[in-house]
Amino acid sequence: MKKYYYIIIILIITSCGSSDELKPTGDDFNRGQILEFTYESIIIPSYTNLNSKIDDLQSSVDLFIENPNENNLSAMRNAWVSNYKAWQAVAMFNLREAEELQYAAKMNSYPCSESMIHQNIDLGINEIGNFTQSMLGTTGFPAIGYMIFGVGDGDANIISIYNDVNNGLKYKQYLVALVQDMKTMTENILTDWLSNKSAFVNSTNNTATSSLNLVVNDFLQYFEKRVREAKVATPSGVRGDLNPLYDHVESYYKSDICKELLKEAFLSVKRVYQGRSFDGLSEGIGLEDYLIYLDNTEELVLAIDNQLNIIDDKIELLNDDFIIQMNTNNQAMFDVFYAMQTLVTYTKTDMLSFLNISTDYLDNDGD
Repeated sequence: MKKYYYIIIILIITSCGSSDELKPTGDDFNRGQILEFTYESIIIPSYTNLNSKIDDLQSSVDLFIENPNENNLSAMRNAWVSNYKAWQAVAMFNLREAEELQYAAKMNSYPCSESMIHQNIDLGINEIGNFTQSMLGTTGFPAIGYMIFGVGDGDANIISIYNDVNNGLKYKQYLVALVQDMKTMTENILTDWLSNKSAFVNSTNNTATSSLNLVVNDFLQYFEKRVREAKVATPSGVRGDLNPLYDHVESYYKSDICKELLKEAFLSVKRVYQGRSFDGLSEGIGLEDYLIYLDNTEELVLAIDNQLNIIDDKIELLNDDFIIQMNTNNQAMFDVFYAMQTLVTYTKTDMLSFLNISTDYLDNDGD
């Protein structure tokens, strides 16, 4: 639990989701404190970190393109993994320039569309344009993952593809274009954030377009749709016939990092809620502090904190490789999903009610 809990409570937590507790009609909490801390200690350092790591990825890709060999392939792969982990910290913040550029869709839409990637390669595409629906699964981390792990049968075959005198250049051009697109978008978004601190931090009103309302909705939508659903529910098949969809895991071509990616994504959720800095060295003001400030929220705050710990524990039980996990004990994936489902109820239903914030995204999955 976080910081200054001075309240001693004896509770029997029954169902926070059906609570009829009084809801505040207004408060004088300084919403700008959350925005200031989120901007300075989470958003900016997260994007700065990713931007730097994409520089490293570009350098490793350039070396591989110049000389496709085993050592350069390994270095490029390691840089990609490091980037994919760094991406998890910024993926939540789908607002401002990121929303305009369809950043999340271009950076991490999976499963990968192998046929469309090969079509793009055959066409000699060397620049990624503005986002269209036809691009889904052909850009960003999943596409690069395919290009460096899955495009051939084994390392020697992958290297031979890039060395091929007839088509190797097209593969190199597309790989370079994918990384350059990621770099251009990330730089533009970081520049936009750095140039608009005041507009973001000072937008404290409780309206649909105010900064905190947008951040809270992005926080909820990210956890609900892109963590719980995309990373856990869809590949495990928990909402369907309970049979795994192996090719729907987040990193299909390097599936032994699936757990790492999920842990990093869930850590980003906890940062915003608990008010913890990106580097983990400081505590500030988060959504939890807002709830603590309000009346009649003690039970909910404890329930959310307990559920965060439960989810952490259940994630730790998973195999690093979700394909292996689903093939040997898919119930463990279901357990993570159901634990996350409970947290969705606590945050999306109860927390929003206390904060007097409405959801701004479509919900059709019965939560």
